[in-house]
Amino acid sequence: MSDLDPLSDTDAVEAVLADESPATQDGLLVALASRRGRSTAEIAALTGLSIDAVDQWVETLDIDDPPTGTDDSDDGVDHGGDDVVDQSRFEIVDAAVRSFVKSETIEGITEPMTDVADEFFDTTAVAVYRYDGLRSELVPEVVTPDAEARFEIESIDDGVDPLWSAFRSDEPTTVASTELVVPSETLGIVRLGDVDTDAVSEIDVRTFRPIATAAVGAIERRRRIRSLEDDRAELKGKNEDLQDFANIVSHDLRNPLSVAEGYLEMAVETGDEEHVQEVKDAHERIDRIIEHTLTLARQGQGIDDAEPVELESVARQAWGTVETHDATLCVVDSTTFDADPDRLRQLFENLFRNSVEHGSTSSQLGSRADDAVEHGSTDSQLTVDDDSEWSRVDEGVVVTVGTIGDGDGFFIADDGPGIPVPERSRIFERGYTDSDDGTGFGLHIVREIVDAHRWNISVTDGDHGGARFEVDGV
Repeated sequence: MSDLDPLSDTDAVEAVLADESPATQDGLLVALASRRGRSTAEIAALTGLSIDAVDQWVETLDIDDPPTGTDDSDDGVDHGGDDVVDQSRFEIVDAAVRSFVKSETIEGITEPMTDVADEFFDTTAVAVYRYDGLRSELVPEVVTPDAEARFEIESIDDGVDPLWSAFRSDEPTTVASTELVVPSETLGIVRLGDVDTDAVSEIDVRTFRPIATAAVGAIERRRRIRSLEDDRAELKGKNEDLQDFANIVSHDLRNPLSVAEGYLEMAVETGDEEHVQEVKDAHERIDRIIEHTLTLARQGQGIDDAEPVELESVARQAWGTVETHDATLCVVDSTTFDADPDRLRQLFENLFRNSVEHGSTSSQLGSRADDAVEHGSTDSQLTVDDDSEWSRVDEGVVVTVGTIGDGDGFFIADDGPGIPVPERSRIFERGYTDSDDGTGFGLHIVREIVDAHRWNISVTDGDHGGARFEVDGV
């Protein structure tokens, strides 16, 4: 190595390319970079070696220690045009690597990667692929607009594709005469288009490879962070569910149990059957709480078994299983869409129960009954009084079901007192209720079912007062 100093830069590069020993190549590169005034950090970035490895080479070669940093001051020495170009290149590489590390999104890697590719290979058509070991695929993660126009961007399966071959061989590969593929060890590849491959030097590729590895590594790191954040959010949600269930057991179930125990003691002491009925009512409430709790535990799960359902059919089935008392159901029109039949029925049951429990019991049906008869059948008796005005014999709430838009959704409306505007943002929250004996989970379960179907739900005023729930995106 003692005869290295007299070598010109060209001689040194040729020696690097001609020598088959990777160790010798590393040493020559360190010596060359040191002669050109590079700092230890710069040499490490340009060669892909660690700082410790660079220090060992400097000691072994017995050359002057490189500067610890970059001195931009004017030392009065003419370093030549190549030094200015190389310094500019290093600054671009350094800025890119720093951007990779700092980027909080995968998209934030695109611009610095484009700058480096433009500097090294005069192209902005860049696509970075990450290796997905579970699917054995190269997955495109960063794609510049020029690359999207130049390439057919899609995942690359294990096979004979030249991109896959370059990844598996871990060797830079030219495709045709205008495309260069630079693998980044076992992490993925960087695909470069519109490149004059004949003009690409091996030293450019060697210097670029650590940058490619840094880019794909940053992508993989961001992907893992995002996955951890998603897992953390999911865990937080599950913990909230567990807390809800704990609250139900410790509070909501304890109350009716206490009531049942009290009335049971009174029934034993007095023999009054009315106290027994109170015990029965308390146990029915306990059963309803348990049912809601179990329903809530499964309604947030994804929908895997959707099938065509008919709106009117599901609505009438649900109506038949709810204690509607003297309420009236009116289905004004119908449509067919894909859904989980059981969960959709649960949605209707909960909304019907909400309307019946909160609906008016003393209002005149008036024109609302006229609308019901005109648009569809009802399940309660309607009549005309002596003044030819429609009125309801049973004085119950009217619940109306129909479609919205062009069949993109449906609504459930009632003519009860409605929901005050300030309360509408809270009614779907877990545990929210305005009733002394409510569980606070009925409407929350409705939203869970809607979310599981990837639909949307909103609440507003009905056409005749009352509340109107609209579900769209079906």
